[in-house]
This record gives sequence, structure tokens and C-alpha cells, in this order.
Amino acid sequence: MNRTKIEYLDYTWNPTVGCEGIGCAVRKNCWARAMAKRQRHRCELCYTFSPHVHFERFDQPLEVKKPAHIGVSFMGDFYGKGIAYNIRASLYMRMEKASWHIFIILTKQPQNIHFNEGIPRNIWLGVTVNRQQDLWRIHTLKQIEEAKIKFVSFEPLYEDLGKIDLESIDWVIIGAQTRPTLLPMPQWIDSIVEQAKQQQIPIFFKDNLPLGYPNKIGEEFPKVGGGV
Repeated sequence: MNRTKIEYLDYTWNPTVGCEGIGCAVRKNCWARAMAKRQRHRCELCYTFSPHVHFERFDQPLEVKKPAHIGVSFMGDFYGKGIAYNIRASLYMRMEKASWHIFIILTKQPQNIHFNEGIPRNIWLGVTVNRQQDLWRIHTLKQIEEAKIKFVSFEPLYEDLGKIDLESIDWVIIGAQTRPTLLPMPQWIDSIVEQAKQQQIPIFFKDNLPLGYPNKIGEEFPKVGGGV
């Protein structure tokens, strides 16, 4: 696993890497894809960003004894079609065994999550929403009853999303695009903040937002956190 500069994580863990890019608004400016390409001398599939598995990394979280927030497959999509269910099941087993950690999974493909997927209680499951046409992901996420903590990452935020149904959502992240930098309009951010406040949902502001937005508001993580 790797220490990370992502503010709400301690580590990233990439037992799976790559995605098909289906419906991805940031495909041309994908941070994860750029990072994976650096691995060409180690893994050709990382370089091409083809969905694949690194079995040698499966037990890494069990080696970290101090409780941590661990981002899972942030160099790909854990629920992309290229990652078979039996692989996810094997990784769920490890995450459940490492019960002292919180595992944070972010996906753009929640429609690929099976009924009774077997999601452990110490997983926080989130979806990325960049634009209005992505809002269906929130609706799909809310139907996954196994996920004890559900969150939405509005990063990068590309447009005004209008009214958002955040009922049953536990946490919200808001951020901008970097490399190249593309900042959201303050009124787009304010709209999400107001709607989240109305439902007392904790908000995490990424430090790449325009000046004037704090790193966090209220609680950094959901009040119901812990997951175990």
C-alpha cells in the first residue's frame, strides 16, 4: 500500500487497476490513468489502464496494524465490468478480516454491484458525480442496502447540479479538477452545501477548491463512522 496525499485517506490500496472509462466525464484528464502509466516498467497492463488484478497486493491491509482509512482501487474502478465478482469476493474477505480499518471505495459504475454483493460493514461506498447526467448514480447507490455508509464525491464538479436527492447519504466530498486546473463556480458549490446542510450531512472540502472554502465543515467524517 502507499501513503497518500488524498486528504481523507491514510493509504491507497490497488489490488485492482484500470477501467473501461464508460460514462466517465474525466477520461481525457484522468489522474488515475496518468499515475498508472508510470508503472510501464513494472506492468504493461497498468500502462494501458486495462482492468486487471495484482494478487500480490491482496493481503497488504492485514500487515498494517494501526487503524486507517484506506482507499480501494483508486487507480481504477473496483466495480468496472473488467473486475470479476469472484475477485471482489476474495478482496471483501480480506477487508472484513482487517476489521480495524475503514475501506473507502469510489465508483462510477454502481449498476454493476450485485444484489447481496457481500459488502462488509467496514466499507464506505461512494459514487462520483461530475455533472447532471451522472445523478443517476446517487439513486443507484441508495438502493445498495448492504452499504452501511454511503457517500457522494462531487469531484471534479463541472456544472450546476440543481436539486439533488441526498436522502440516506452519509457524507459529501466537493472538489475541483487539477492537472489541468479547472475550478467550479462558487454558486455550484454553495448549492450542494446548502442541500447537504439541510439534511445535516458532513461535507469535506478538498483543498483544490477556490479560496474561501474551508478544508472541512462540521465533522470531517460521518458521525456514524467506524463501520464495524
